[in-house]
Amino acid sequence: MKTKRPTAAQRRRAASMPAWTPQGVGLEPDLYAAALRYLFDRPVPEGQEQAWYWSVYEPEFEATPLEWTRIQTVLFANAGTDLSVYGDDQVGFGLDYLANNSISDVPFAAIDASVPLDEAMRMMDAMPVLWRQCFGPRLAEMNKPIGSSSGQLAHICYMWFDVWPTFWNVRSEPRWQQAVWHVLREMLAVPCREVQVAALHGIGHQLRYLNRREEIDRTVAAFIHSIDHNDKNLKNYAEAARQGMVL
Repeated sequence: MKTKRPTAAQRRRAASMPAWTPQGVGLEPDLYAAALRYLFDRPVPEGQEQAWYWSVYEPEFEATPLEWTRIQTVLFANAGTDLSVYGDDQVGFGLDYLANNSISDVPFAAIDASVPLDEAMRMMDAMPVLWRQCFGPRLAEMNKPIGSSSGQLAHICYMWFDVWPTFWNVRSEPRWQQAVWHVLREMLAVPCREVQVAALHGIGHQLRYLNRREEIDRTVAAFIHSIDHNDKNLKNYAEAARQGMVL
């Protein structure tokens, strides 16, 4: 049986798809594998124990800002599979390390002067996949009052745009404005309430800097219209986010 050859349109689509693999972004596969182990192959603290990254004996992971940017690109794009062997709390602590500048300097990697803007934008292009394939499926069954969800994964999901300083430092850059808005808009479309709340949380905090008030207003209004009429908590939170009035 002869195999059908792809059409010209199919070849163009395949060529335009991002190669979100270590080799595809110019990253050594061994370095990426080591980064996964460093971030996620960790014991979960019990009782009064602290997270692994607070240990004074914890060595820094050796990677340049460009390498960290590429690590995040591949990780975000493949989180559904590459993180599948780790538990929710392990994933939560590792993602907190990536996002939170009170824990590490990784959030500043993509805006380092040595990192081309196109590399940073490729990382941002991959970020929605993290929410669709990792946060969304893992938190799909959670339905608690906004801001009260338990567990480290739910915590960093909700707090990402509070603790992530990257955009704040480049908030006047149009490509960054567009990239962050794209992530937030894609998050609103994820069929997971926790992810939608995280998107609204981010919109509420970043509204004044995204420089597209009317588009955001229309998008959030449409989202409000789609919410189950019984979920008044989410409707009210979305309305507050639309006005930039979330905590």
